[in-house]
Amino acid sequence: MSLRSLPAALGLLAALAAPAAAHVVLDQSEAPAGSYVRLAFRVGHGCAGAATTAIRVNLPPELPSARPMPHPGWTLTIGGGAEAADHSGHGAHHGAAHHAAPPPGEIAWTGGPLGDAFYDEFVLFIRTPAEAGRVLAFPVVQECEGGAVARWVEQAPRPGERVANPAPLLRVVERR
Repeated sequence: MSLRSLPAALGLLAALAAPAAAHVVLDQSEAPAGSYVRLAFRVGHGCAGAATTAIRVNLPPELPSARPMPHPGWTLTIGGGAEAADHSGHGAHHGAAHHAAPPPGEIAWTGGPLGDAFYDEFVLFIRTPAEAGRVLAFPVVQECEGGAVARWVEQAPRPGERVANPAPLLRVVERR
């Protein structure tokens, strides 16, 4: 390798290594208040080289509703939420009240595995709270082969501060 190609090779190496430093993150950082939104939890690596076998997302209680998307090759488990809410006049079908999907306490995708060298997304369809100004945390536990676990559950005590294992966050903003 010549000295001229060394910077390009180092740049490529850094770009390929970047996903290994990634956390479980959301595909967007904000969403309008009172809206239906597709959220994807991006998993960029396993646990210290081990393949991912489960993604467990704890949902904020402020969510009016949440529905997970099945993921081929994975088992979907929904649990721990409140009862369905009657939304009379909202989405009524043929004169009957529409019952929104309650926000489950946890949604888990188990199976896979998702190798450490690969990336994937796990998707929810949510309704955001009606009030803007909130920051919703979605703590995630990532389980991997061999019993390894990564907990993406921390929230910074003050805006702008960093934590070692950040929970994915979604800021609820005014509708435009």
